[in-house]
Amino acid sequence: MNHRALGTALAVVVGLALAHPIYGQEYEQAAAMAAYEKAATPAAPHARLAEMAGEWQLEVKFWMQPGGEPMVSTATSTRKMIMGGRYLADHVEGDAMGQPFTGMGLTGYNNVEERFEATWVDSMGTGIFTYHGEWNEEENALVMHGSYVDPATGKKKMVKTISRIVGPDKEIFEQYEKSEGEEEALKTMEIVSIRK
Repeated sequence: MNHRALGTALAVVVGLALAHPIYGQEYEQAAAMAAYEKAATPAAPHARLAEMAGEWQLEVKFWMQPGGEPMVSTATSTRKMIMGGRYLADHVEGDAMGQPFTGMGLTGYNNVEERFEATWVDSMGTGIFTYHGEWNEEENALVMHGSYVDPATGKKKMVKTISRIVGPDKEIFEQYEKSEGEEEALKTMEIVSIRK
């Protein structure tokens, strides 16, 4: 048998083997398991989130009106990695507008969609905020985008947040908002976090 005939025969055998229902099913299951394992394995972005874990003291500034004086308050933040280093859980306690304030957030990196994702809930509302974004290497900051409906106007607000890592023990969070159709986003919040 010459080389061409041998090659053809081998191709036919391999093709028949792959076409066999049992072999094909096992191959698909193995490929699916590998994909799920890759999706579930913490990677470099998760390690970056882990650096943000710890106990933090917060100074919060909130602007109700553009150009006006901000309301200033303090809070504490406890952050820890959960579920085997897959998510950064954040628990905040403080005060806002003279009332006790509690907030909880989850931030993770979605290996499949290759983006950071976050949720946030707090005692000042009943909605669950969702954000997604990416790491800006030049600014060493996590930049996220989301939206919510303003209870006062009923209009959708587009939100951009920037969590800038100033050093291992200091972070600056900024939030910018604009209504649908508006071009300029206005700064509504700034939080300076100092590691305890």
